[in-house]
Amino acid sequence: MADAQLLLLVDGHSLAFRSYYALAKGNGGLSTSSGIPTSVTHGFLKALLEAAQALQPQGVVIAFDTGQPTFRHHLDATYKANRGDAPEEFHQDVHNLQHLLQEALRLPVCTAPGFEADDVIAAVARQAVEQDWRVRILSGDRDLFQLVDDRKDVACLYMGGGPYGGRGISLVDETAVRQRLGVAPHQVVDLKALTGDSSDNIPGVWGIGPKSAVTLLAEYGDLDAIYSGLVTVKPSLAKKLEADRDSAFRSRTLARIRVDVPLAEPPPLALVGLDAAALATQLRQLELQSLSRQLGAFRRCFGGDTTAVPHGPHHSGADHQAGHETSGPRLAPRLITTEAALASLLECLEASKNPAEPVALDTETTSLNPFQAQLVGIGICWGENNNDMAYIPLGHQDASPQLDLDLVLSRMAPWLASEKHPKCLQNAKYDRLVLLHHGLRLNGVVMDTLLADYLLDPAGRHGLSDLAQRHFGFLPTSFQDLVGNQKTIAAVAVEAAAQYCAMDVHLTRRLATILRQALATAGPQLEQLFAMVEMPLEPVLARMEATGMSIDCGYLQTLSQQLARQLEALEQQAHGAAGRPFNLASPKQLGQLLFETLQLDRRKSRKTKTGYSTDAVVLERLAGDHPVVNIILQHRTLSKLKGTYVDALPALVDPTTGRVHTDFNQAVTATGRLSSSNPNLQNIPIRTAFSRQVRQAFFPQPGWQLISADYSQIELRILAHLCEEPLLLEAYNRGDDVHALTAQVLLDKKEVSAEERRLGKTINFGVIYGMGPQRFARTTGVSRAKAQEFLDRYRSRYPRVFAFLELQERLALSQGYVETLLGRRRLFHFAPQGLGRYRGDDPMAIDLDQARRGGLEAQQLRAAANAPIQGSSADIIKLAMVRLHDVLAPLPARLLLQVHDELVLEAAPEACAQVMDLVRHTMETVLPLRVPLRVEARSGSNWMEAK
Repeated sequence: MADAQLLLLVDGHSLAFRSYYALAKGNGGLSTSSGIPTSVTHGFLKALLEAAQALQPQGVVIAFDTGQPTFRHHLDATYKANRGDAPEEFHQDVHNLQHLLQEALRLPVCTAPGFEADDVIAAVARQAVEQDWRVRILSGDRDLFQLVDDRKDVACLYMGGGPYGGRGISLVDETAVRQRLGVAPHQVVDLKALTGDSSDNIPGVWGIGPKSAVTLLAEYGDLDAIYSGLVTVKPSLAKKLEADRDSAFRSRTLARIRVDVPLAEPPPLALVGLDAAALATQLRQLELQSLSRQLGAFRRCFGGDTTAVPHGPHHSGADHQAGHETSGPRLAPRLITTEAALASLLECLEASKNPAEPVALDTETTSLNPFQAQLVGIGICWGENNNDMAYIPLGHQDASPQLDLDLVLSRMAPWLASEKHPKCLQNAKYDRLVLLHHGLRLNGVVMDTLLADYLLDPAGRHGLSDLAQRHFGFLPTSFQDLVGNQKTIAAVAVEAAAQYCAMDVHLTRRLATILRQALATAGPQLEQLFAMVEMPLEPVLARMEATGMSIDCGYLQTLSQQLARQLEALEQQAHGAAGRPFNLASPKQLGQLLFETLQLDRRKSRKTKTGYSTDAVVLERLAGDHPVVNIILQHRTLSKLKGTYVDALPALVDPTTGRVHTDFNQAVTATGRLSSSNPNLQNIPIRTAFSRQVRQAFFPQPGWQLISADYSQIELRILAHLCEEPLLLEAYNRGDDVHALTAQVLLDKKEVSAEERRLGKTINFGVIYGMGPQRFARTTGVSRAKAQEFLDRYRSRYPRVFAFLELQERLALSQGYVETLLGRRRLFHFAPQGLGRYRGDDPMAIDLDQARRGGLEAQQLRAAANAPIQGSSADIIKLAMVRLHDVLAPLPARLLLQVHDELVLEAAPEACAQVMDLVRHTMETVLPLRVPLRVEARSGSNWMEAK
């Protein structure tokens, strides 16, 4: 991959902390004349620029921690417990930095709830390598050495000394890892399992130091082999190992970087070009003069002399007018601490019935988890005047006067539940769930500023601070700044909390007006999508989250034990098939076995310095060449299934409800699809019989049935509707097998086998996602020439398919966005000096071949071709959920999950047949197309049976 594009992956928190402690710790640090801290931003940008100048990468992605507990904290409560909280100025500085990185440099900033930045880096690195990029990871964390490979596709830029880049940064490849640590990259996690890590509070094995650990790993290869051969280990070491066996394996789990992180949306790898004007403005506001003088260097490294493509139609004159503000307005909220004041407030609220002027509402709580959160205060804003806002303290720990919680909730309940009193919120679903947790209903929400901004720019940042800075030109006080080292806002003085909450509702009410106008400017389709789909979907999702889904932990424990026995049996089978014992987890031993001992086809692998590659691609190529290969593949699948799902899910069950309450993210993906987190139930595998067993652990409330309703080939049906390809339209309207039809077309024969039908299926879906001949050849096992022949034949027989896909690329280039059936827009920002030069051109006059040769934007063009299809699929299932919520209201049934094109429900047995008919009819008729939508619905006592 010497000529491959290079991706610079930045460990954001590592670089931020190094910048802070280098510039701020002990000497006051850098700050603006108004006191805004800038040490982190200055040091981070300086190091990032120097690394980019040295590497000249074609892509940059930056990963950060979320600051919330991860799966490691759930596994071990003492994990990183020895670390103190970062000072509040650090968090404020990082917040400003992240905004600059995304809005000015226009670099993807990636996080994943429940995971650390290291895990995100691993996931993005894997994505990049699969797309033939080289990866360099900039970090001061040696844990990331475990991601280094022996092909130099992935290496680290270690900020721990050395000449690379001129800042004490050294290039660490596979050889350097061995020199520094004495072990290979894949053994780093086992080294840490033995020695522990005091910085992360990982215990390891008491009494085993680096020298002993390296010796053990050199002899045995990995931790499993060490413990398997414990009788042969030196007695003094064996005694220590045996005493801390559990600690060693737990330490390995804590130390291992996860590559299976459920990213809500894979980040674009290629640079899209910075917004030079925004960068200059933000550097000037932060008074970073030395960096302001290097704007030319930033342009050269991050996309040339570009100015931002507007984020969408919400950049109106009102935005620019508001943008002159340099600091937040001074607010004077009423403090509601007496019954008389509460009665006066309710009179104001009762008088507010104009949908164009909704009352802004916000809750302050003790937790981000709405099912565990206790109310601390309620903020309300009902007018433009400074005193048209109030804060009701309810759970503060100071001695200030506060009304009784039950009294306030009972008095406010009628207004909260009233449809006649319009309300606006930022992220209404959270407040709705908090109120529901306290026994209150929330109705009359006419504007969610988070969702409105998401529709206007689905790839942007929609937090209230982001919206405030974008529309009003200032950053309000952050929650971290307010709370500091205190655990929750309950410990904050009432006066300070009142100011903070008042700003939130003040901004939300102002934004409601601006965003409503922006939606109107964008056109009636987007307005209708907001009013008919996104807004009514929010309470549906809230109800689904509150309901949750039951998990059979006992079954998962049993399944874990069964999988452990199966893994052991498979290991023995592999040894028997190979004719000798070997370590299934050792790439070196496996490579020697397959290509030297068994003499399998070496052309199906890649030779490395230490042997032969035995990754998943290689093993798939070898499948069928020898019995041991299929056993190894099966072992790997089961091992991943056990660790990622079977052993992890029970820890995510809510102890109070006994159910899993996932968080449906409505404003995350650029495509419009929902995502799921905490836990991510959309990533539960279903392809193999083994992985489907995980779904057996999900069951309905006692005595009820689960129902699974799944759209059949919805994306292909949408494609047929959009492109109006006669062959596809006729086939779907006749009820023919479209995959078999495509196979017949490609192979020019009337009857096709099941294997040939699979080839048709691969190309049908592959075309939607931009599959080229190389990927098609690898997936199907045909030669590249044959793959190209199939694609050419597909193009000739389905010309309107390719004409439609190419039209979307042209529209993305010429107008900057493409649209779904319901008007959802996906925006594309092409740099003016690159493909952005086509902006405003006649789309049909664009030379696509020339445009695609631009290279960096090719990935965006593929996304543009697919966006109307995938986005329309998201629109349809969202609309179906809204309709079903109303249709099922009178019945003993309720929605539980949405997973891709599938809805999962539970229903009483006597209503099950009726519910299935209603669900099937509603989903199939929710949006008429030129071809029929088809839904497969099944019921069962658990998810596997229903699926």
